[in-house]
Order: sequence, then C-alpha cells, then structure tokens
Amino acid sequence: MKALLPIGLVIAIEAGLLTGQLIAQTNPDPSARTEDTSHQTSSEPSQPSPEVPAGSSRQPEYAPALDGGGLLPMNTAHHAHLLVGSTTSGGWDSNPDNLARGAAAFLYTISPYVGLQAGTSTTQFLLQYLPTFTFYNGYSGNAMQMASAKFVGNATPRLTWTATMEGSHGQDSVRLIAPTQSIPVGGVPGTGPPSASYLPNAGTVTAMDGSMALHYNLSERDFLGLDLADSFNSMEALEQRNSVAIASLRFTHGISSKLGIIAYQQTSQYYGDISCTSFGGGIGVQWQPRQNAAISLKGGPQLDAPACKSQQGFDYNASFAYKLPGRSQVYLLAGRQPVTDFLGPGLWQDSVSGGYSRQFNRANAVSMDVGFVTSSSLKNVSSYQGTFINSSYTHSLHAGLSIACTYRRYSGESGQTSFTRGLALVSVTWTPNSPQISQQR
Repeated sequence: MKALLPIGLVIAIEAGLLTGQLIAQTNPDPSARTEDTSHQTSSEPSQPSPEVPAGSSRQPEYAPALDGGGLLPMNTAHHAHLLVGSTTSGGWDSNPDNLARGAAAFLYTISPYVGLQAGTSTTQFLLQYLPTFTFYNGYSGNAMQMASAKFVGNATPRLTWTATMEGSHGQDSVRLIAPTQSIPVGGVPGTGPPSASYLPNAGTVTAMDGSMALHYNLSERDFLGLDLADSFNSMEALEQRNSVAIASLRFTHGISSKLGIIAYQQTSQYYGDISCTSFGGGIGVQWQPRQNAAISLKGGPQLDAPACKSQQGFDYNASFAYKLPGRSQVYLLAGRQPVTDFLGPGLWQDSVSGGYSRQFNRANAVSMDVGFVTSSSLKNVSSYQGTFINSSYTHSLHAGLSIACTYRRYSGESGQTSFTRGLALVSVTWTPNSPQISQQR
C-alpha cells in the first residue's frame, strides 16, 4: 500500500495535465471562455467615479471562488457561464491525527470544482460546489463537501439587495488541506479567521451560513443598510449544535467619493448550547486615501445579557488593502466579533490576519498569508487560540493550467490540548474559463 501511494500521486498529476491539454485542443475558440486574469494585479486599479460617494450601493460586488482562485466579480455575467476545474495535490502532512506528537504521512488530494454564473440587467447569481477527497499513506482517507450561492440584485434604482448561502459537511481537518478560501478586502483577496481555527477533535462537522443585506440610497450622499445573518454548526464528535443570529442596521453619510462615516446598531442572539443576547452599536469610517488604497474602521460598545455570564465589552472591525506598484498587493484585517462557527459554543473571538502577494509577470506569482485567532468559550469546550501561515509560489502554464508549491503551518491550543501541523503540497490546478479578477491566494 505504501509503495502504491507515489504511483497514485504521479498518475493523478499527469491526469490533470493531460485533461487540460485535451480540453484546450477541443476548444480552440477563445470566445468560448473568459480569460483567467487571476494572476494579473495592477498598480492602477479602477475606482468609482468622483460622483459616486463612499458607501454607495454602486460599489463593485465580489464573491470568493471556492476553488481558491481569489475573487469573482458579480457584475459581468449576462448569460449563463459554466465554471469548471479541478485541483490535484500531493505532498507531506506532518500530523494527520492532530496529536501533540503525531506521525507524518504522505498524501494526495483531489478537488473537482463546478460553478454556474449568470444574470440579467438587474440580477446576478453565482452557484459553486467543491468536494475535497484526501488519501493518506497509512491513514484512512477523508472528505469534505463545500457549496455556496450568492445573489445580487437591484430592486429599484435606489434599493439593492444581496443574499448569500454557504455550507460544508465532512471532516473538519480536511478544510486545512482544501483550496484556501478568500474573502474580499477592498477588492483584494484575503484570509479570515476560519483559516486559523479548527478543533482537532470535532470529527464530522456540518456548518451552514446565510445572510441577507439591503442597501437603500436615501439621497445622493446618505445610505441606509440592513444586514441579517445566521450561522449553524453541528460537531458530531463533541455532541454540540450551536447557532448565532446577527442583525445590524447602519447609516452611512458620504462626505466625498473617498470618505464616508458610519453609525450602526448590532444585536446578536446566541442559541443552542448557549442561549443569550448581545446588543450594542458604534461608529466608523470608510476611506480611500489613494486610488489604490482602501481603509475601513468601525467599532463600539457591546453589552451582553446576564444569561451570557460574561461581558464582551466592545466589538470592532478594521481592514486595510493597498495595491502597490509593481503588481503587488497587501492587506490587513483585525476584529473582535461573535465567535466563528468552527470554534464551538462561545461569545466572541479576536482575530488578526494579513498577507502580501506579488505578480512578477503573467506566469509567476508568490503570496504569503498569516493569521491569528483566539476565542472565549463558556461551556463544553475550552477557549481556543490558533495561528496560520500559508506561503505559495504559482506558475501558470497554458489553457488554464497552473502548478503551485505551497507550505502551510497550523498551531492550535484548546484547554490542555495543543498541536502543530505542517503541510507541503505541490498542486496542479485547471480552471479553463474562470473569470477571477484577483491573484490566487
């Protein structure tokens, strides 16, 4: 069995290359696919026209690509556009069992990808599905299924809406091996708290997140927004089911096309293993000091009901994104917010993450991401803290083929349990018709 693993790895990588070559030969019409610009970053990014104030609903909308390719624009498809692809990886895992002193093993993974993007003049939608299957030398394989849907629409010239649904089911540890998931940070793809957080003994996890956002233009410079979100997670091995619902009402005044001020109110309802309410509000600012830079800050006091048995005190969110000269980009994120559903029952989490990427030419790119998260849990599971490091080099071949060398490192501590896990992977990715606009993470 051990001898068969390297053979299987070579066959899987060769199959990915051969499939991409066959598709390229059978589809010579360039108009049949959208050019993959995921490796093209520019020091001269587009910006809203001067008459569009900061906070307007006419800002660009993006959706994370489940295949790890960055961000997908939500305002370009007016006809049905099928997205297909696959990622095949092979390499070394230092600690598959997430133990304090676990034994290393070789592995390979397969992540097929399919999506559908379409829209009209008033509505856009994007559907995606990505399963990841892992195979180990000397360990049993695992799998995780991920799916997402995003809808963006204009109900009236003044009213816009966005609806998002995401779900995953499978072994939580597979999430660390699957393609890295991005979040939009001022038009730059970044990594959020889930990249640095998971419970090693959670077993099979089911997570579902849904959100709805309404944005109404009161005037040329005043905007009203309503955000509703709900997350649910079930951890089979820990016999836990937890949820949190969040409602936020915000008012934005656009002082200019580069500066807007925000006032908001937020209520969080925890239910499941924890049942209590948290409410508060605050102020913030959205600022574009330069054409290629974006800054967002908001925060304020947050009070918890007595049933929570603890006080959050305050919450905040801060982000910074900057597209540097020479096809480089950098981002920073920091926040104190309701706990992510990957960390079990708890009230809040503190997180910091950042990253840098550089495009040397059309074929070569490097990137690095780091993240830290800590949570305060109240029952059943202990408080958690974890760190995440991801570095990669990507070389684009042809016909949507690329090869990447990646190293990831995770360190976590929950109660008396701590673990460290390192991954060294070589991946072949095929995305023949994906319209990503940002560099791959």
